[in-house]
Amino acid sequence: MLRSIMVAMCLLVMPVLSHAQADKLKVALVLPGSVTDGTFNSAAAEGIKKAQEKYPNLQVSIRENTQVAEAQEALSAYARDGYDIVIGHGFQFADPAKRIHKRFPDTWFIINTAKVAEAPNLASFDNRWGDAGYIAGAVAALLTESGKIGNIPAIPVPVIQEYDEGFKRGAARINPDIEVVSAFVGSFSDIAKAKEITTSMIDSGADVVSAIGNENVVGTLQAAKEKGVVMIGTAFDSAALAPDTIATTALINFDVNIDMAIGKVIEGTIEPKNYLLGLNENGIGLAPYRNFEDKLSAEDKAKVQEIMDGIRAGTIDDLPEIR
Repeated sequence: MLRSIMVAMCLLVMPVLSHAQADKLKVALVLPGSVTDGTFNSAAAEGIKKAQEKYPNLQVSIRENTQVAEAQEALSAYARDGYDIVIGHGFQFADPAKRIHKRFPDTWFIINTAKVAEAPNLASFDNRWGDAGYIAGAVAALLTESGKIGNIPAIPVPVIQEYDEGFKRGAARINPDIEVVSAFVGSFSDIAKAKEITTSMIDSGADVVSAIGNENVVGTLQAAKEKGVVMIGTAFDSAALAPDTIATTALINFDVNIDMAIGKVIEGTIEPKNYLLGLNENGIGLAPYRNFEDKLSAEDKAKVQEIMDGIRAGTIDDLPEIR
């Protein structure tokens, strides 16, 4: 009888102990750029910071500016060092993770902004970038006075193409006659070229611009500030950098991706699949208008809200296809 009671008590205690041990995870975040880029990498860094606040026993390591040629070894090194979760922040980590994940069965490999998954320990978290672009384009169309707006993406990879197409469609929903120009920088890090392209667009009449990528976004922001035009930010709310230039930001809430991944590992519910997060999952959003509150009428704000409600409800039929 005593033995039965002791066994039952152990069974009750085990889940609590497992959870306590799971809280002491080692988590690595591998970034393709700098945490100070004000967009893609800054958003991920903020996400891991929030995770540390929620799970104070996390041991976190962040590696910045990881080149494509270094990606596989960067992921492998963390796994060899006993990290429980290794997050590759960007599509460029997908193939390296596929090549190595089975060698490290005790590590979960999580890839952001890619659709890759494979048993037993590779999963990805992606966001509905096209929906975010659609919202950004709508806001840009409401803010323009010239009737011409521009988007300056880094390179033509799926999530960036989704945003670019969404930007065009969202703007056209507000004004079918609007002129939308788009030009790829051809690099995630070429600030000077992004600034040159943006300046050319502005000189040709664009008075609202957006940009998507990594450090290239800094070039667009520089041009927008110097030329006195409006910018719609992407991914990370960096309005504090230029409060009179950045009207709002099409948010990609990487903190939600990261929190969900860590939480599922702790709970033991993580699966080797792609998790796709949109407005309904709080994977994307729209930052406050702040200094631009008075630039948009109540009617204009209602139009934006109507679009976001339609995306949530699935009633908008021209959202860009998920690639």
